[in-house]
Amino acid sequence: MKNMNELNKLFNLNPMEENTGELIVPENLNANKELDKEDDYQLARQTMRTVLMTGGSTLTDLLELSKNSEHPRTYEVAGQFMKTLSDVSKDLLGLQKQVKELDTEESVNKINTQNNVVFAGSTNELMKFLNGNKNDIIDQ
Repeated sequence: MKNMNELNKLFNLNPMEENTGELIVPENLNANKELDKEDDYQLARQTMRTVLMTGGSTLTDLLELSKNSEHPRTYEVAGQFMKTLSDVSKDLLGLQKQVKELDTEESVNKINTQNNVVFAGSTNELMKFLNGNKNDIIDQ
């Protein structure tokens, strides 16, 4: 570690902050199916946010490396990494949209309950029933 400090001073570099790369997982993960969807959403969201936050600092370091080396390949990698981070950002927004659609579908499915009723008879009996002559058709 002493050698690293000396090298940092020699090359006039600031030491990088150490990132453990650990994902922050929501504390209360449940086995309840109602809460599974919310837990999965929170986990996916937190994973994407961690990738974006870590990727931002990595991109800064990668661009600095590209400037220092002036090698075309480092610029190519930096460009690909920028595209990857923008794709993750879009995926994060898409995740929000998907969760809203799932919530909407569930609420529609709960509201729209359909009961199928079957009439067993002739069309003439059905017309009598619909016109109000119920006593002729229904057996008591």
